[in-house]
Amino acid sequence: MTDHTTPSRRLLLGGALATTALGGLGLATAGGAAAHGTLQTYSGINGARTHYEGTGSAASWAYRPSFHDRLNSWLQFWNDNTPSGWADASEVWGYGAHTDHRTSEAHNNGRGFDLSRIYTGSGPTRRFYARYDIWKDWAEDDSKRTTRRRYWATSAACHHHFRNVLTYLYNSAHWNHIHIDNLVSGSGNSTFSTSSEAQVMHVQASCKFVWGLGTTIDGVWGSQTASHSTRALRAAGVSSGSITTSQAKWLAFNRHTMRNGYDTQNYPAA
Repeated sequence: MTDHTTPSRRLLLGGALATTALGGLGLATAGGAAAHGTLQTYSGINGARTHYEGTGSAASWAYRPSFHDRLNSWLQFWNDNTPSGWADASEVWGYGAHTDHRTSEAHNNGRGFDLSRIYTGSGPTRRFYARYDIWKDWAEDDSKRTTRRRYWATSAACHHHFRNVLTYLYNSAHWNHIHIDNLVSGSGNSTFSTSSEAQVMHVQASCKFVWGLGTTIDGVWGSQTASHSTRALRAAGVSSGSITTSQAKWLAFNRHTMRNGYDTQNYPAA
């Protein structure tokens, strides 16, 4: 699907959701002018030009360099685990990174990013679309199912690299983007905790929408979620352990969820 049209007024209004995306979510917060150390402005991520979702225009944003390095690694991972016939990501759309105008420690410090789309190639072709506020109302057809599978596949790429990832399931403030930050995971990959509602909802949604299991999505770790996530690991060829037993198993769940969601690799039924 190729989509490079000028955003609608509805899209423009969507930016207002992002400005309040992190308020009251249980994440660490800071005042509007918190000390944020060295910031550097970049015009893209891993060679892909960044665009502001509110207008569609190319945009350069300020980041902590170490966070931008993690974003580079994340997008390279996304390129490596999408179909080999695709060109690499050429555009990444979102609502920006650093700002002193939100009550968000991640964005105040240039360590948070709000992701809305990914395009590949010179066309370009839209491959990922986080605008749940729009596609939630589409007819339940192949287009919507593909969009939703790729949403959770991309969420898996984010969860692989970052401990804090907030999707549309978290609350309506995230219906138009996925929030990612490295306040907890720093320069390393993510780890999993059964006490994290956001991580558990990601696992449940991945099992349901990518692995085809009838998983209840409630953000509570229980026997069904444990069983279904382990079934997904077994389908991916991980012969022992669960996502709770090691970081390696958690990362494997996310890597294979991404590859399955983008039809990069064929897997047996979970």
